[in-house]
Amino acid sequence: MKRSYKFKNALIFSLMVIFILGALIAFQPLHALADTEEGKSIPLIQVGDKFPATELATPEEEVYRDYLGLPDKPGFYLKEIKAEVMIVEFLNKYCYHCQQQAYLMNRIYKTIIKDPGMKERVKMLGIGVGNNRIQLLHFRQEKRIPFPLIPDKDFVAFENIGYPEGTPFTLIVKKENGEFFVKDTHLGMIEDRDVYVNNVRQILTGVTKASTRKTYKSAYQTLNPGVTEEEIKALITKRLNIQAIKIEDISPLKFKGFQQVFMLKVKKDSKLDVWFAALGSEGRVCDICHDIYFIYLFDRQGTIRDFIPIHVTKYGNKSFDEKDVEKMRKSLVEKNLAQPIQYNPETDAVTSASMTSALIFKSVKRGKKIFDKLKKEGYTR
Repeated sequence: MKRSYKFKNALIFSLMVIFILGALIAFQPLHALADTEEGKSIPLIQVGDKFPATELATPEEEVYRDYLGLPDKPGFYLKEIKAEVMIVEFLNKYCYHCQQQAYLMNRIYKTIIKDPGMKERVKMLGIGVGNNRIQLLHFRQEKRIPFPLIPDKDFVAFENIGYPEGTPFTLIVKKENGEFFVKDTHLGMIEDRDVYVNNVRQILTGVTKASTRKTYKSAYQTLNPGVTEEEIKALITKRLNIQAIKIEDISPLKFKGFQQVFMLKVKKDSKLDVWFAALGSEGRVCDICHDIYFIYLFDRQGTIRDFIPIHVTKYGNKSFDEKDVEKMRKSLVEKNLAQPIQYNPETDAVTSASMTSALIFKSVKRGKKIFDKLKKEGYTR
């Protein structure tokens, strides 16, 4: 009887441990295996490259898991999908060309599932760059998209393919020895459904095409704020003067692998303090949008003190007006670089600038590495 009681308790304890570990795993953030050091961007993916080992979010809907041949678990890798060839479209809900291309992609999907030779062998997947599940749900409903859309709200998958200079960016990949290899890349809108489907069919049947050199670039290759060090100093000085904060000194700090960083000796109400300024820059996500550049200020504790736009745009590539700038300041100021900074599109996004707002937060999040470097070098004491 005692032995049975002990066995029962041990069994209950074991089940509790398994449950807790399972919960911890389930709530772990999805990660990438291709992370690099700050300042070392990943080369843009090319024909012949293996699709990077990036953990993606498993669709919540059973119908989409069944379509991809995936079990019900938090994350998966592309190679786990039951398909010989895949069309992988990197898109963004707010990208004008992605919205326009949705109808064509739906037609490509319908063509494939009606073809007995392709239906079970070719699958389609959309990856929402900078989008969360709710945004993609709305996009799917609005455009009646029949294939799975999964979020890449932290830009991990997009970074891991080299951060192309825009969306839509569409890949055709083929499974070889258990891994998917890139057979075709296309930046921007696909013009002809029949030509594209025929390309997929040829790749599926192993027809070797003549290699075409495409001049796509990584967004990191095109970044150029177009302002000098002195102009950055002038923008900071002008902004702080408005707040009656006097700059006693402003000097650049040279940290290898980081964007421009400045140390400021500031004075307000006879009190001296040390702040820092960092140049934030992000490549565009939409293929017809602009790159963004701005400055953010923070103190020795890592608390963000201000946001200064250099070139920041919203829908129609219109520059932020003062109301937009103040909205972004309200979203950022008082957040701390030493703590995880979360972007909430419902409260943090500037009107008509959801994509740009997400990119600003993306850049500011990297400020933690700058703050850690400053701390290591003794500047924050």
